[in-house]
Amino acid sequence: MMQKRWFKVFVWFASTSFFFLASGILISELGPEPSEQQTMQFMMGMMDAMHNSMMGLSMSLEHDTGLKQLVGTASYILVPLVILAVLFGLLVRFRGKRNAR
Repeated sequence: MMQKRWFKVFVWFASTSFFFLASGILISELGPEPSEQQTMQFMMGMMDAMHNSMMGLSMSLEHDTGLKQLVGTASYILVPLVILAVLFGLLVRFRGKRNAR
């Protein structure tokens, strides 16, 4: 088993992950404390990343009435579309079986 390619890839991935985990812990514990400017830059970067994520989109949804109406309309249309898709899939499947006979 140890000669299999997937096992070697797994061991390589596990050892690399452990190395980076251990390095990050050692650097954070033994390294110097970040300055106030570095902390503020980190926080600003995190806020920018949050605004560009799904969480930022959902937060902007609270104030955008047009987008809120669009999501509401899409949720009402979703259930009938799923039911139609299932029925159409069943129709295609059963019609294909009849034509194959």
